[in-house]
Amino acid sequence: MKILTYKDTNQLDFIDFWSKQYKYSNEYLYNENIGKDLTKDRILKLFEWKNGTTLSTKKFKSVMENYVNDTTVFPSEPNKDFVKKELHKSGGTIWRIFWIHCHYPNIFPIYDQHVHRAMAHLQGWTELEIPKSNKKKVEIYLEKYLDFYNNFKGLPHKKVDEALWAYGKFLTLGYRIL
Repeated sequence: MKILTYKDTNQLDFIDFWSKQYKYSNEYLYNENIGKDLTKDRILKLFEWKNGTTLSTKKFKSVMENYVNDTTVFPSEPNKDFVKKELHKSGGTIWRIFWIHCHYPNIFPIYDQHVHRAMAHLQGWTELEIPKSNKKKVEIYLEKYLDFYNNFKGLPHKKVDEALWAYGKFLTLGYRIL
């Protein structure tokens, strides 16, 4: 199998190739619930999808406390100050970013260790792994990842997310390709 690298092709072909490598359990949970009113049931299903499996008792409790019972009024037009404030609340930074994504799926992309690794590699960074510091994760998401993600403007958001996730996961195998 030929591995399509970013240097070999254009953005569209790169995203098309790598999104086809994307395999994630319970994908239907995301597809059936994103972009709809965030009811308790939908929120739980979306976080189950994000978790990759049924939520443990501890994670279920966290989702209930930090997301289902969240009384924050999300503005129709979010700004970086609002988002930054939301990302510093409890409930885990990556899950907070996902929560913002659930409210604005076409504005704020999903961010995790795999898409971070894809960005870092494609940008030529020496350190590919996501920082441990939550403050640093928020900073990188807002100041680097959103700008990086905007390079794919005009391409379907979900396919870009899938491609970057699959490429970043592929890089965990130890390959360093361009």
